[in-house]
Amino acid sequence: MKWVVLEENPKPDNYIAVVLTETMKKLQIQSRAHTVYDDGDEALARARQLRDQYGVRMIKIFHSESHSIPL
Repeated sequence: MKWVVLEENPKPDNYIAVVLTETMKKLQIQSRAHTVYDDGDEALARARQLRDQYGVRMIKIFHSESHSIPL
């Protein structure tokens, strides 16, 4: 599994998006700033840094099946 953390300013959304996927080619985020992780703990640590940096309230994990889990 790959963990993709979107690095852009999330506003007006009030969350940092993390996408969990089997393959990168299913995602169409190549034009957006992102970082890919193999480890979920590293990805969530980066998402927490971004949450604090941008002052948003949540981190949401989106699975490739298009549903999300708020953290």
